[in-house]
Amino acid sequence: MSSIRYALLSLLARKPLSGYDIKQQMNGRFSPFWKVGSNQVYPELSKMEKEGLVKLHGVEHHDYRPARKLYEITEAGREALIRWAVEPGGVETVRDDFLLKVYNSWLVKPEKMKEQLEESKRKHEERLNAYLEKAAELARMLDRSKSNDPIASSISVVEFGIRYERLYIEWCESLMETL
Repeated sequence: MSSIRYALLSLLARKPLSGYDIKQQMNGRFSPFWKVGSNQVYPELSKMEKEGLVKLHGVEHHDYRPARKLYEITEAGREALIRWAVEPGGVETVRDDFLLKVYNSWLVKPEKMKEQLEESKRKHEERLNAYLEKAAELARMLDRSKSNDPIASSISVVEFGIRYERLYIEWCESLMETL
C-alpha cells in the first residue's frame, strides 16, 4: 500500500472525517513533513472504500455548503495500519534544495550566501514557532487519564519537528559564523 493510504488511515483511526477534513488535517498536522492535495485524497478514499479499508460513516448536510461524505476506518483498515506501524522502517532520505545550494556556496560571494542563510533561518524560526504553538495546543487537549490517547503520539511527532527546526536554525547560525 502507498504511504498516502497509511496517512489517511492514521487520521481516520482517530475519528470519522470527510475528504475535505482529511486534507485540512493533513495539511495542518502533517504539513511540515507531508503535504497532500484534493486530487490525491478523494481517489484514494474511493479505492480504499472498494478494498474495504474504509467505509462511509454518513453524510454531513449543511445549508451553507455542499454535503460531505464522512468516512471511517474499518477493522481491516485498522489491522493494515497496525501491521504497517510495526514494520521495520528504513533510513529516511532528506531532500532539501537549500542543502544542495549550500553545497555549492563556495561559488557564491559570502555576503550573498549569508542573505540566503538569514532567509532560511527566518523560515525555520517561523516553523519552530508554529510547532511550539501546536505542541502547547495538543498538550491542552491531552487526556492524561488515558494510557493510549492518540494526542500523545501527535505530540511526539510535533516534538520531533521542534528539535529539527532548532537544529536547522543552529546549523544556519553556525554556517553564517564561518562565512
